[in-house]
Amino acid sequence: MLYILQKGGITLAITKKRLEEIVNELRRKGEIVPATYDCIFKAIMRNCPKYRADTSSKLTSISKKLMLDTYKEMNTEYVIDNVLEKGKVSDVLFEVKGYVINNEFNGRKWDGLIERNDAYLGKVKNDLIRRAKSYASMPKVIQININNFYCFLNKENLLEFKSRDKYGIIESDKWGKIYVNLKLIREKYDRGLELSKLEKELVILTLTKVDEIEKLAKGDEELMEVANELKRLTNDAYTIGLYDEEEERRRVENSIKITARKQGVKQGIKQGIKQGAKQREKSIAKNLLKDGFPISKVCEYTGLSENQIARLV
Repeated sequence: MLYILQKGGITLAITKKRLEEIVNELRRKGEIVPATYDCIFKAIMRNCPKYRADTSSKLTSISKKLMLDTYKEMNTEYVIDNVLEKGKVSDVLFEVKGYVINNEFNGRKWDGLIERNDAYLGKVKNDLIRRAKSYASMPKVIQININNFYCFLNKENLLEFKSRDKYGIIESDKWGKIYVNLKLIREKYDRGLELSKLEKELVILTLTKVDEIEKLAKGDEELMEVANELKRLTNDAYTIGLYDEEEERRRVENSIKITARKQGVKQGIKQGIKQGAKQREKSIAKNLLKDGFPISKVCEYTGLSENQIARLV
């Protein structure tokens, strides 16, 4: 039996047997699908309002009450033009009175990541300018980048960027970017060091063991909200479908890179595509472009035309 799962403009196909295999294996290991997967991060941020409000408030210094009372999801209004993976919108985009918040979970570092996120931030700002009655009435736009890789940040593992002139004076308070070094926070957790409430709220995104999650969340309203949602999502057929697709894409990309190093680029990519199935050619092509392969070579390796490739960039 084949499950055809449709949601948010995305269609997935997964067999009942495969669905059961994934869920049963996770249960056997006492694990959940972690929020380091794109689909889980989005769901957590959308379905856990107290958690979203508390973390966003701590990171931006915006009132938690304002976050809860004036929240409005905006993802459907701002779809990314240059979609990098599976036709998705930005990770999380929402509005509260006087502010627009964009949460981006960056699972890995690649050339063009900052530019991609900057482009999206610019798109949101430009659209708000067009709609605002005046520049002064425009809400402040804040992008929160949660980086699941090592990056150079200060001792608190947080870094905030604002528009400044050459003397360091803030030119505009209408936009800002916040970076979180999730890897260093996870290291702190693994070493058994004491975590702040915000660090606990961030590190829970990386955990896979149910007992660890429950121990960390015990007695805390916001963390329990996340723990319960993670367990619910792990039993959701659509979530498992997305998880399986993303896992397969990662395996294909790893196969391409490993085999390419061992046997030559062209042979490695062809082998990776064969292992991953034809329908993933576009996803693979996008990631090859991100890794710096020229368009002519991506066409040769994937079988896609230059016009098809051009529509991906």
